[in-house]
Amino acid sequence: MNKVTRRMAIRGTAAGAVGVSTAALAEAAAGDETKVPKPWTLEGELKVHPKFLYRYYIVLLDRQKCALFGPDHDREPERLARVELPAFVRVRGVPGAQQHLGGTMENRSPFPKGWLLCMDVHEVEALKYDLRGLEPPM
Repeated sequence: MNKVTRRMAIRGTAAGAVGVSTAALAEAAAGDETKVPKPWTLEGELKVHPKFLYRYYIVLLDRQKCALFGPDHDREPERLARVELPAFVRVRGVPGAQQHLGGTMENRSPFPKGWLLCMDVHEVEALKYDLRGLEPPM
């Protein structure tokens, strides 16, 4: 019997999360291709990352991150730029997944290869929730 290490458990959990999100998105794509994707609503803390593949992201309740892009998948969405940080927001848009390959042999990327859970945001609403004084869970 093989010993299950912490690393193996984390990899299994990450693979399961990608599988579930991919299955949910594939279900929407399996039908008629002319259908407009159903928008989803997410709530969480809006944050800004100055140097990653995405600039804006939302931290959900279980500390999962979802990259936020503009309606045309632009990196600098105007609606999100207008929100005063720190903010707890409700965003509505079309979810998706994006694979980053980590660059090529000639042009290495500083970012690791992997999948990003992302959303093309169509609506943003700042919620009245005081984020000051909250500490992240240990």
